[in-house]
Amino acid sequence: MTLKSATYCFLLSAFYFVSACSPKTVPVVKKPEIPKVEEKTKENNTKKEQPIKKIKEKPEMVISLILPFELKSINYRTAEVADLRKAEIAIDFYQGFKMALDSVANQNSNVDFKLQVFDSNDNPTALGALAMKPAIKNSDLIIGPVFPNGIKAFSVYSKNMEKPMVSPLAASDPELFHNPYLITVNNSLDQHAYKAARFIKSDLKPKKVLLIRSGQADEYKYAIPFKKGMDSLAKGISVSELGIKAIGYENVYKHLNPAGLNVIVLPSTDRVFLLTIFKELEKASRNFQIAVIGHPGWEKATFLDFQQMERINAYLTSSYQIDYQSNRGKSFVNYYRSKFSLEPSEYAFKGFDIGYYFATLMNKKQHQFMDGLLNNSFDGIHNDFHFKKDSKTGYYNSSLMMLKYENAQLIKVD
Repeated sequence: MTLKSATYCFLLSAFYFVSACSPKTVPVVKKPEIPKVEEKTKENNTKKEQPIKKIKEKPEMVISLILPFELKSINYRTAEVADLRKAEIAIDFYQGFKMALDSVANQNSNVDFKLQVFDSNDNPTALGALAMKPAIKNSDLIIGPVFPNGIKAFSVYSKNMEKPMVSPLAASDPELFHNPYLITVNNSLDQHAYKAARFIKSDLKPKKVLLIRSGQADEYKYAIPFKKGMDSLAKGISVSELGIKAIGYENVYKHLNPAGLNVIVLPSTDRVFLLTIFKELEKASRNFQIAVIGHPGWEKATFLDFQQMERINAYLTSSYQIDYQSNRGKSFVNYYRSKFSLEPSEYAFKGFDIGYYFATLMNKKQHQFMDGLLNNSFDGIHNDFHFKKDSKTGYYNSSLMMLKYENAQLIKVD
């Protein structure tokens, strides 16, 4: 077992002990005890008990986290890293979220935060019983569940209770859940496709766009909204859709214009297809002006050669980017290391940004914090938030960025 695996096993065992022996409630800020004050009077120089000056109590904001710790299904004594994958997400997110809550609470907070932590066990059926708990019903904000099936199951109860719930990690389209109280943090694939279409129109301004498919069915999830986006946002720019099986890799250059910029959109994440077509595009770039727009999933593709991506002038859309060289990025990493003896994953960053954003809103507006959701943008360490509202599907984050492969890294260009 690796050191990281052993560390997570220890954390899981701690969570299991807490969940088994005590309520899943973690008070973040305790109310101060008020001491009795005695004072000598001038008249008789004797002690006289003075009336206690009442300190106005702060409003209590109750936040419930529903995360897949999977305490009932993981044997933390024998678990390996592969077994702990979902639990790692939950633990990292929780630790980042808790750090954010503590940070806001320590800044002369106007509210007391009460954090409740629940294990979803990644089980949609069990979420119904969880939704019936008084602790959930009394929550001001619910964060989670994190996976689409759980979000769909719990949305029914969120809607009936009229309780705001945050989808913190899933990139699913909010239309799948029909919940006007849902707050979706991650951008959907449709949003990524529309962002790409908008960028092509406003910044690249080509005369022609080629959408080249490998033939896999999953590509349509990106290709269809992209074409719709081009039709509505980039009228006047023609889009040709080509199947690589029909034209052949070696003939891609025949479909390029010798004059002006050619934009090639690749909706695929298939390794073999991408590595093969990148070679052909690299050859074509010697004689043609090209720019390549990629699927957002490329950001996590470990097989990409950044220098090759730079040579073919490649871009992609992204919901997030961590600047590890910034003061905020360095401070977060250093504090996380010192507190947990672990490197923060992207889920720790996500937890911190989400926690800090909502805790700050609550600190400003207390129980009316949802009123500030639409006019309070946030520039986080990992995510930026700018929420818009749909009356049927709830609140969605409209903040998206365009990244370019440059100098062996991804640089934000829009």
